[in-house]
Amino acid sequence: MDPLSVPAPPPPFDMAAVASSLPSLPGHPGLVRARADTSTGGPGGRMSPSVYNHKEVLSGGWAGRMSPSVYNHKLLAVSQGRSSPAYHDLGYHTLVARSAAASPWAELGYPGGAPANSARCPRDSPRPQLPEPPSSAELIMAFKGKRAHKSAPFDRVSDELILHIFSYLSTNELCYCARVCRRWYFLVWEPQLWTSITLTGETTGADRALRQIVKLLCRDNPGTLCHTVERVELNGCARLTDRGLSLLARRCPELRHLELRGCSQVGDQAVMDIVSHCPNLQHLDLTGCHRVRCLDLSQAGADHRLNLQYLDLTDCHNLTDDSLRVIARHCPQLQHLYMRRCEQLTDAGIRHVPSLCPGLREFSISDCSRVTDFSLRELARLGPTLRYLSVAKCDRVSDAGVAQVARSCYKLRYLNVRGCEAVSDAALELVARCCQRLRALDIGKCDVTDHGLKVLAQHCPNLKKLSVKSCEMISDAGVKYVAYYCRGLQQLNIQDSPVTLEGYRTVKKYCKRCIIEHTNPGFF
Repeated sequence: MDPLSVPAPPPPFDMAAVASSLPSLPGHPGLVRARADTSTGGPGGRMSPSVYNHKEVLSGGWAGRMSPSVYNHKLLAVSQGRSSPAYHDLGYHTLVARSAAASPWAELGYPGGAPANSARCPRDSPRPQLPEPPSSAELIMAFKGKRAHKSAPFDRVSDELILHIFSYLSTNELCYCARVCRRWYFLVWEPQLWTSITLTGETTGADRALRQIVKLLCRDNPGTLCHTVERVELNGCARLTDRGLSLLARRCPELRHLELRGCSQVGDQAVMDIVSHCPNLQHLDLTGCHRVRCLDLSQAGADHRLNLQYLDLTDCHNLTDDSLRVIARHCPQLQHLYMRRCEQLTDAGIRHVPSLCPGLREFSISDCSRVTDFSLRELARLGPTLRYLSVAKCDRVSDAGVAQVARSCYKLRYLNVRGCEAVSDAALELVARCCQRLRALDIGKCDVTDHGLKVLAQHCPNLKKLSVKSCEMISDAGVKYVAYYCRGLQQLNIQDSPVTLEGYRTVKKYCKRCIIEHTNPGFF
């Protein structure tokens, strides 16, 4: 059989069935018009192209309006009498696809198609409002690939409250906060937050740090003074030099508290700038500043007086008697003076302290091996004003000097004669009878016995701290007296002493809160 004589198959679907099923489709305007034109056989000018082509194919009308695939299929079926199974009528499928792709409802914010009642809406009904177009800033941020800034809850906090929170932070923490945002940067460098500056560490560039801090605090008025800075702690800053300290002295005239512990490169020139430019300075700690020799204020005038009340010159090995005399003359208001391990000091320099600093309350000359009983006799002139005295490891101090201090300084609270092997029970009994307000006593390695401890415990019941370290002549009996009479004892040192477990348990029994330092592993 000739394949061309095979009759063409019927259309893949009935358009009447398609038209009858259109009302169940979403109420798109194009579909409504297609349904009406299909049922009435209208002119077809209002049809979608695919539906109109189907109309022409079924009615045998003008083939020029068909889609190419449908038109070729019609010609092939009529002229050759057969159809190709590779081609199908795409009219209905094209209709659904195009309506979904080109639906104006999607552009109006209806991604799922037209609303349910759109088919019954009149043509003159108001259309839904289009969304607001993005702003220029949003477009620019989107173009640059950045997100628009969203306000954080912390942005609602007032500046006054943030400054109050920042006031509890240290210097390093404030510097970290300055890197968070622009607002925090300006708030961090408010002068009211910088009443205290603390820098530590051997690798810290203290000179540069001080220069930058002073510059930022005076950014509004360059060259002015930082009147808010009152306390500076530069402990352990081995890289601090006289240049950085002189800058601090010139720009912070209201400085009251300065600590320079372990700043080995600081010398006399920087200290002189500090004391001359900061008249309100009251606390000065120069512990470990080996290059400091004296507080020479000859350039400021012979009658220049400082308001220093606290001065610590511990480990200033170059300090001499003349230096101590100058310091005492220019600092008449001194109340706390510490010169531990100043080995060049002698009685000649110490004798100026009581006469030039009559208000001295605490004085320490520990490890000053050249000090003798003569210095203690001069210090006794301070009378009841003296509350703290340390002459530890002063080998030349004996009972005579301690007895003189005990008679005159009867309000003494702390006494340290550790390592003074010439001190015995005679001095200890006098101290116990005259200084009944004593709270702390260190008689380690002294020539004391149980009798001295008994007298001490009976006359000083308020004793809180006691050290009998390396006292070889005491026993459990003396420790028991102390434990029985001094019930409020908080710390007891019996290291390297012949106290046994019995004495240890007695102290634990009567002194409930006492911390006992010992070297016997059998104590428990």
